[in-house]
Formats: sequence, structure tokens, C-alpha cells
Amino acid sequence: MCTTISFAEPEIVLGHGRRVLFVNPNDLQIFKEIELPPDLGLKGHASQSQESCPAAASTATATTAGQAPGGKEQQLAKQPEEGGNSDSATASGLGCATSTSVQNVAYSPDGQLLAVTTSGAQKALLLYRSRPENARLLSTRPLSRASSALRFCSDSSSVLVTDKTGDCYQYDCVEVEAPPRLLLGHLSVVYDILWSEDQQHIITCDRDDKIRVTNYPATFDIHSYCLGHREFVSGLALLTEQHIASTSGDKTLRVWNYIQGKELLQHELPAPAVRLLVRQLEPEKVFQAAVLFYEHVDALGLYRLERSSDDTWSVTATQLVCAEAGSWSISNFTLTSDRIYITGAENKRLSLRVYDIATGQPASSGVPEGWLKMVLDGLGANEEGAPPFIPEDLSVWFKKRFDNVSDYLERKKRRIEEQQQQKCG
Repeated sequence: MCTTISFAEPEIVLGHGRRVLFVNPNDLQIFKEIELPPDLGLKGHASQSQESCPAAASTATATTAGQAPGGKEQQLAKQPEEGGNSDSATASGLGCATSTSVQNVAYSPDGQLLAVTTSGAQKALLLYRSRPENARLLSTRPLSRASSALRFCSDSSSVLVTDKTGDCYQYDCVEVEAPPRLLLGHLSVVYDILWSEDQQHIITCDRDDKIRVTNYPATFDIHSYCLGHREFVSGLALLTEQHIASTSGDKTLRVWNYIQGKELLQHELPAPAVRLLVRQLEPEKVFQAAVLFYEHVDALGLYRLERSSDDTWSVTATQLVCAEAGSWSISNFTLTSDRIYITGAENKRLSLRVYDIATGQPASSGVPEGWLKMVLDGLGANEEGAPPFIPEDLSVWFKKRFDNVSDYLERKKRRIEEQQQQKCG
């Protein structure tokens, strides 16, 4: 099961299990939520879903508002039907419903659309029209495989979805029922994707240490590669119209001119990096890069990136945030202007913690008592019978390396020794 968390001004978006919450970081109120329909109604998948879980078929017509694609609205407060108990109807299909969960969530740049991908029994891309108090489901389109990254284009007219086999598809957000278009493919899983502001380039990174820059719309034409990482490239961030930042399992943070495929900065990190977020502090000059580490005494590193007049880049300040690493299993994080929000697992239950971005210490002010519990309750993490939350095993991101030469030389040495002993005997 995955947990996604992001900050899209003015709200924090959290996705876990079958729910997506929208939280205002200023007054810390939950002002909107989405719950996945019990049956996504995917064409060609319905019979398979009913065979694997007959309860879903029997309860498909007895669910709360917002379940059907094509226009039903999902309200914060769901009223039970007259003469019936909507809770019992939902509970009867719980065993099957929980097998489909939120994988990725992304807001469109104009703030009007929300894309949600799911994993599990029903893999799909759900497109919502976002409104102040509710979200309207526009379309549900099936995915052939679980998604690995999600990104809107700058004018919000389409969204890119990459999957765990390395394929990248474009989904139209104007013709919301249009079939996807296959744009490009990698030979390994794609961990992050960017789309340049002018929509001329799609930038992808994968498990095979590569950053690829592909021309758009002529995606058969590769513009450049940014090569140099020695392990999986876990995250990308767009800095300017020509520059990107990247992090990797090789313990480096790098800055590139992606148009030229040229490395401009390599900064050593204390541990492999598995997540990257970047905030702009001064337009096209100063940025804050936040990096989530893999199995380190410090969970996060905050790095101040500065660009000089001669187009050179440097890290001018570093702050390490412990975030009680080691006492719980951290899975994801996001930043606001003054806080760090981190999700993870504690005793196989979802946990959310808040830290001050200036000091790296737990936030002691501005977070009301009971607020974290309210958010976790809203995500269903504390419900009785909720499935255990076990974050993704990131050790599989590292490539296994085999030294066949050493084994061969050792066998050859033993064979020569045996032959010499036979001759002497």
C-alpha cells in the first residue's frame, strides 16, 4: 500500500488506502475528501472483479454518492439512504474494496483538475473536476499496469502516466474518455517524469541510472541524455527553462543543463536518495532542495541551491533533519513555507508527523492537539479492521551486482591446485 502527500497551494493533499484528503495547512481543517468508488466500472474488467469478489457485484448499487463515473459528486458529508444503512452496504464489500487503493495523486497547474491513479485489483486513472467543497468524477480509464509517476502538462490539457515497465502514456484531459497515446518507453521502471513549461521536452529518469530528454510531440526523437549517475535516479525537479535537479541512489544531488545534457553540479549526500522536492525561493536563482534518505540516521536533507551570473550552481547551505529516523519507517514527505509533513509506518499503522522547517524539530506551535489524529481518522488509518500499512521495500530499487570473474578465478585456482596434486601423486 502506498501513501502520497503533496502541497499544492493552498492545500496539502494526502492519499492513503481508498481516500484522498485536502487539508488547509493554515487553519489545519479538512475541507474536502475523495473516496474511491467500490467498483470503478472498468470496461472489460467487471466480470473479473465480480468473480474475484462477488460481494462487490451485489453491493454495487447500494453505495454512497460519488461512486459512478461521469458526473456524480463526492460530498464531505455523506447522508445515509432513507430506510437503509449505507455503512452496512459498504462494509459488506470491504474485503474486495480494500484491494484497490490510491497510488499517485497530482493537481493540474491551473488547480481545476485532479488526477488519481489506483493500484491493486483495479488499476485506473481517475480524472476529477476539483471544486471548493467537492470533487466531480469526470472519467475512469483503465491502466494496463500500476503507475509509477504522474505529471500534468503546463496548460492542464493532458496528463502523463508512467508505469513500472517503463512505458509513458498521454491521457487527454479535454476529451476525457479518449484512449491513451503511448509516447515513449524505457527498459526499466521510470521513477519520475517532468514536462517542460513550453511543452517541448519530456524528461524521464529510470532504474538504469539514466535521465532521458525526449522531444515532444515527436517523441520518437530523443533530444539528449543526462548521464553520470551510477545508481537508480529517484527524483527530478525543474529549476529553470534549461535546468533540472536530480537525486540518485549513488548518494549525489546533481544539477544539469538538460538541453545540452551537461552536468553543472555534483553534490555528495550522506546516503542514497529516494525522494526529491524543490521549492523556489528566488525566481530562477535560489532554490531549496529537500531530499529523503534511504536508511540513514537523518531522514531528510535540506540544501540551498544558488545560481550565479555565469550559470554555475552551488550548494550554499545544508540542514539535516533527523525526524526520529529509525523509530518508524518513513515513506514520504512534503514541504510548505514553514513546515515539513512526513508520513510513515509505526507499528504497521500510518503515522503523520510535523516538523519545523527552520529548526528541523517537531512543530511545537500551530499544530492543535488531536489534529494529527483527525487527519489519520479521515484517511481511515485508525479504523477497526484497517489493513496494516507496510511501506514499499525500497531495497529492490538497487541493482544486484554479481562478480562472476572472482568466482571464475577462484574455481580456476582450485582446479590448477588439484591438477598439480595429481601430478605430484
